[in-house]
Amino acid sequence: MANISLKQIRAFVTVASEGSFTKAAERLHVTQSTLTSSIKALEEEIGLQVLDRSTRSVMPTQQGSVFLPVAKRLLRDLEDALDDLQMAAERERGSVAVCAASSFITYVLTPALAQLASDYPGIHVRLSEGTTRSVAQQVLSGEADFGVTTLFETLPELDSALLLTDAYGAVYAAGHALNDEKSPLTWNSLKPHKMVRLSQANGIRIILDREPRIAGLFDATAYEVSSVASLQALIKREFGFSVIPALAAKPLVMEGSQFALLTRPAIRRKLYVVKKKGRSLSPAALAMFQAMVDALDEMSADPAINIALTQDEVREFCRA
Repeated sequence: MANISLKQIRAFVTVASEGSFTKAAERLHVTQSTLTSSIKALEEEIGLQVLDRSTRSVMPTQQGSVFLPVAKRLLRDLEDALDDLQMAAERERGSVAVCAASSFITYVLTPALAQLASDYPGIHVRLSEGTTRSVAQQVLSGEADFGVTTLFETLPELDSALLLTDAYGAVYAAGHALNDEKSPLTWNSLKPHKMVRLSQANGIRIILDREPRIAGLFDATAYEVSSVASLQALIKREFGFSVIPALAAKPLVMEGSQFALLTRPAIRRKLYVVKKKGRSLSPAALAMFQAMVDALDEMSADPAINIALTQDEVREFCRA
């Protein structure tokens, strides 16, 4: 492949358009000798003369005339691409994909998206719900720029930072018998009641299954569902109670369910933000990430939810 520079192509297009080395040099803000050298180097590299020179004017040769529209298109495409890059850098354009649990999307990413849409309306955002396993998979495959999930083991292919922790509690309908229990509830006080449980693929369930202090407490689960949304429907119709973290319980509480923190033991979930190892976030993803952090900071104070990520850790995570 010929070793042709953009400088040489731009020199050729400008001289051909102006019909004069003098005018072309003025337009490009270079000396005429520099411009002449660029054209000479171009012709030597391709082995053809592309400009006919005379005392009166300069015009493309037959081969130069064929190359001229191609050269113009190359420069135009480059300028368009650079404009796109600049607009992306200034967050006027771009796209970002984020994968997280549905409750996190509802109570953190949706407010963050509202702010992002106001500040940077040109950014396209895709939010997708995922389980603990699928969030990591989407980030590793490049389907998501970053994700929010529980982590049960260190994945060397991912950068991660602790985002928040939230406490487990019991969630039940307003008419459930647990309303008569003394507060705070203990795990043992749940034993006489029928339980609706999340499936074993859900990170909320995995944490409880790995907790030795409550091992065997809920072996006789009556109902099992795959998502918090399905859980909400059964709780509302008084099929039983469930045990979920405070952030995940918010949709159910909004629909009229009760939520009471559990003690003896107090168990907390850890949510991490993850991205591909060593991969910096794009300007659009960085804007969404910062909007997410701001939305967390603006959440109403809740003793059951602790925001763990500091601004220094935000900068470190984004720089990694």
